[in-house]
Amino acid sequence: MREIAVCTVSGGLDSAVAAAMMAEKKLKLNFIFFDWGQKTYERELLCATQLAKHYSADLMKVEVPILKQLPGISLTQEETLTTAIDEYVPNRNAILETQAVAWAEVLRASLVCVGSTGGDHICPDNSPAFIEMMQQLINQGTMLKPSVKIVAPLMNTDKTGAVRLGAHLKVPFEMTWSCHNNSDIACGKCSNCEARIEAFELNNLKDPIKYE
Repeated sequence: MREIAVCTVSGGLDSAVAAAMMAEKKLKLNFIFFDWGQKTYERELLCATQLAKHYSADLMKVEVPILKQLPGISLTQEETLTTAIDEYVPNRNAILETQAVAWAEVLRASLVCVGSTGGDHICPDNSPAFIEMMQQLINQGTMLKPSVKIVAPLMNTDKTGAVRLGAHLKVPFEMTWSCHNNSDIACGKCSNCEARIEAFELNNLKDPIKYE
C-alpha cells in the first residue's frame, strides 16, 4: 500500500510545486483546500480543483469561519488593495495546518506537506522554526504513532527556486494563481505577483497567466 500525503493546496504556485514533489515520490495524494474568506477564493478553488485532477488526488474543501470574521484583514476585504505590508493573517497557518493534521491522522497518512518557501521576507508562521514547533505539537497532541510528519520541501529555496523546480517537474503553472487582489487578470502589484514575475524572468521562462 502506498504511503499517503495530505497536501495543503491553495491553488498557488508554491503549494503546487510542493505537491508535485510528493507526486514524484509516488505517494498517494490527498489535497486539502481552505476557504478562509480570501478575496481570490473562486479562482484559487478552480486552480486547486484542476491541480487535484492533474495529480489524481482526492480534494477536500474546508471552510474556516473564524478567519472570515477577523476584522481589518486586507486579504479578505474586497475594497482594499493588498500589499506586502498588510498580507499577514493572524495565526492562519497554525489554524490551517492543524486541520490538515487532523485529516491526515484519520487517513493514517505519513505526512502533511505545506508550500512554505524561504527567502528574504518570511512571515512568522512560514518559518523553519514554526514548522519545527508544529512537529512538536503533532508529536505531543496526536494519537497516531508514528506521528504524522509535517514537511515543507521548499523551505530552503525562494520563489525563483520554486519556479525552477516546478518547471523541472512539469508543474502546470497555468493551473496556479498567485495574485492577492484579482481573480481574472493578476494585478502585478501585490507582493505575490511581484515575486512570481521576478521568478519567471530570472528563470527565463514565460509565465502562462496574464497581468494588468
